[in-house]
Parts: sequence; structure tokens; C-alpha cells
Amino acid sequence: MAKKLVSLKDFNSMARQQYAIDRDQPIPNGIACPKCGAELFDSFPGIVLASNPPQKNIHCDKCGYKGYRVT
Repeated sequence: MAKKLVSLKDFNSMARQQYAIDRDQPIPNGIACPKCGAELFDSFPGIVLASNPPQKNIHCDKCGYKGYRVT
């Protein structure tokens, strides 16, 4: 018997519901700031930059450092 597949429309709908949690608020990522040593934050946790390799925007609340980390 063939496996029942989910339509692309249904999959995307389910995925959007999963990410409905507020993902625009910065979250700490456990990485030390290269300038001051404080914990860095993922600036926009729900966004992955389409670079090679994929990256995320990061920042330090303490000293203002801004940069990128590999996802």
C-alpha cells in the first residue's frame, strides 16, 4: 500500500502554525561576544539568510556588536 502524502498547501499551513510563536524577538544563543564576552543574541530568530553557508544576524546588547553566525 502506498504511503499517503501530504499536499504542499497542507504542509505549508502546518509549518506556518508551528512558527506562529513570536519569533521576531531576539533570543540568547549561548555564544560569547568577540568584543566584550557577554552573551550574543540571534537578532531575528525566525530568519535565516540565504547565504552559503546559511547564516543568522546576531548582536550584543551590552556593547552593540553586530555580525553573523553560521546556522
